[in-house]
Amino acid sequence: MYARTRRLPTKPALPAWKWALAISMVVLLMVGIWRIVTWPRNPATQAAATRRTVVQDWSTLKRFGPRPVGTPGHDQAVAWLEDQFTALGYRVTRQPVTLERPFDQGGTVKVGNLSVSAAAIYGAGGGEQTGRLVRVSPAASRADMEAAGLRGQLALVALEGASCDAVSWRDLADRSIAAGAFGLVLVNNCPVQQLKRIAATSLPLVMISGAEGLKVLGLAGQTATVTCNVELREVTGHNLIAARVSATPEIVFGAHLDSVNDSPGANDNASGVLAVVDLARRAVNTPLAERAWFVLFDAEEYGLHGSSIFARDPSYPIRKTRAMLNMDMVGVAAEPLGVAGDVEVLALARQIRPDLRVFKDDGQPRRVTFGRTSNVQGSSDHVSFMRWGVPTAFLYRGEDINYHSAKDITLDLVMVKDTAAFAAELANRVLDAPWTPREMCDGGQNCRK
Repeated sequence: MYARTRRLPTKPALPAWKWALAISMVVLLMVGIWRIVTWPRNPATQAAATRRTVVQDWSTLKRFGPRPVGTPGHDQAVAWLEDQFTALGYRVTRQPVTLERPFDQGGTVKVGNLSVSAAAIYGAGGGEQTGRLVRVSPAASRADMEAAGLRGQLALVALEGASCDAVSWRDLADRSIAAGAFGLVLVNNCPVQQLKRIAATSLPLVMISGAEGLKVLGLAGQTATVTCNVELREVTGHNLIAARVSATPEIVFGAHLDSVNDSPGANDNASGVLAVVDLARRAVNTPLAERAWFVLFDAEEYGLHGSSIFARDPSYPIRKTRAMLNMDMVGVAAEPLGVAGDVEVLALARQIRPDLRVFKDDGQPRRVTFGRTSNVQGSSDHVSFMRWGVPTAFLYRGEDINYHSAKDITLDLVMVKDTAAFAAELANRVLDAPWTPREMCDGGQNCRK
């Protein structure tokens, strides 16, 4: 056998493009597997959750007590509500809502040897001032207050009888300060102690009631020292956004979940919260579940913070929203169920209930981003959508006597269910109606592109 005189042929190297193709295919496969594993999924619908009732929901929700942002009751309610939506098969997103709000640290009114405890009026910045207690009528004009010698002194005002409902605390504080008062002592003898706001000010503005208030009234004309301690704290709440993974927000059902200080917030606004949860329950396994979002807004009581953040969030496909239906104070029949809002939505609402009460929501202009004040008026979270041109319907049964008070503890759950049923029917009418998307603008100024 002869020795080999030449090298055996070798296999040629693979071209670079083949290596690149193979690597690319492996990467794509891994990315595909990762997307499949991490892709959002709807949680499983629990049969027990679909069988729950509004009565059961209220029995649980009221245990948490008042729900101001930054309190344990608020956070417990948020966690429980998230669990309810999840059990109904909706994916829930928590959207942070951060704001600064005042916490009353107590105050005093000292006149001679008398010292009584006082609460800060919401909006007062706190401080301490000494001056003569000048008693003025709650209806007195600025000129009348100046004529009474209020400049540089302390206004002493008693609220009772007809003045309880007739006098705006904000206006009263504005008139007193404009007349030169260095502080305000409000003796509140009204049968229901409501939390009412004033325009933010750095002066001590306090409230006392009952027998202590009568003692102070008896010392009008004497020199007093008023102390008001208010701490501003940054707190974070959350909007709860419940939706099926593939759902588009053609309809946004909304209600605010927070309450004011010391109020259990039954009608304002556990009633609206319960209606939205009931709507989510009604929508399970229906086409509406794929065309609606169910949103509970936070910090409404402090200036529509939650709904404003939601409406301007770029990730919210606002152009897909045909209507926002807002439910606020729908569990007490101060008035029959009424609707305020877009004329086209109102027309559909009257097809359902021809005798429906239609009202004008003409609350004060609400502050918007960057300190500007919008000319859009209203008193609840639908206003945040109106600014962007979204058609809205505000479902509301009027302001009852226990509004913003510790006595807001009872609900008519039949009315809550009736509101939810009406809102569901109205949503379906909106979805069936012809619709042309509008250009979305903020107060007619900044249009989304």
